[in-house]
Amino acid sequence: MGTSACIRRLKRSDGTERFIEALEQDGGVIIEDFADVAMIDQANAEVKPWIEEQKSSQRSKVGALGGKTRTVTRLIMRSPTVREKFYADPLYQALCEHFLALETTTWYGDKAQTNISHPLLSIAIAFDIPPGTQAQGLHRDDKNHHARHVEASRYSLNRDMLLGLFVPGCDTFQANGATRVVPGSHLWGDDKPDFGPGGAQGVVDAELKKGEAFVMLGSLYHGGGTYERPLTGSPESESRTVYAMFSCTGVHRQEEISFLSYPVEEVRAYSKIVQERLGWKQSEPNLGWVDLKNPEFLLQG
Repeated sequence: MGTSACIRRLKRSDGTERFIEALEQDGGVIIEDFADVAMIDQANAEVKPWIEEQKSSQRSKVGALGGKTRTVTRLIMRSPTVREKFYADPLYQALCEHFLALETTTWYGDKAQTNISHPLLSIAIAFDIPPGTQAQGLHRDDKNHHARHVEASRYSLNRDMLLGLFVPGCDTFQANGATRVVPGSHLWGDDKPDFGPGGAQGVVDAELKKGEAFVMLGSLYHGGGTYERPLTGSPESESRTVYAMFSCTGVHRQEEISFLSYPVEEVRAYSKIVQERLGWKQSEPNLGWVDLKNPEFLLQG
């Protein structure tokens, strides 16, 4: 099992092809200039009431993160900034199209028909992780789709069914549990991975500054790091907030059921790209219709 040495850090000016190259070779890449600090602060302000509600009620737990992590679901509706600035970001969407769009040519009688299925939003969720949270086990997020992997020496298109985007609400580094990743592990097969005697062989910390973002393939081994103790004098208010979004291929089931999570009255106000990624556009040739019609007509009411 081979690994890469590090996760590359690129700027938007480097061009989409450089990001594609980094994802194909390493499985993940950091966008250094994803957003400005004011945009992150705005997202934090929009999501904070939902986090505070959980702090007081203690009703939501994520067992995979030690039972301490607070989550905000239905994030597309609850944060316009996450929806229109993070998820709808043109660079991220271009990468989704490259890695997740499916183009096939089939025959109908003696006529060839070429169709394209565009990506969907699989899930958008916020994690608010407090001190005292232990590290996650290294894992692949495409486990939910029962993905199977064949070991390869180089990447081939349509190998993945998920592409994730992680936007931190604060600086993240090893001490507060920055995501640990295994560059190159997206090319591994399904045998039990070997991370060495200490479980850290090939593992690097995807440390991010506020305004940066991490994009990764669903087949990349990763896991939240240990956030052992408070780093400030206000442990009760200290946490690491991360906005996580995953897109999937248009022929796979979404992790979050968007049609039940987001009422049509809300969706009508969203940008066209978000509407389409939520499933309000038919996947050609014939997936996702209503009354044998493209469902976008329901948004015109």
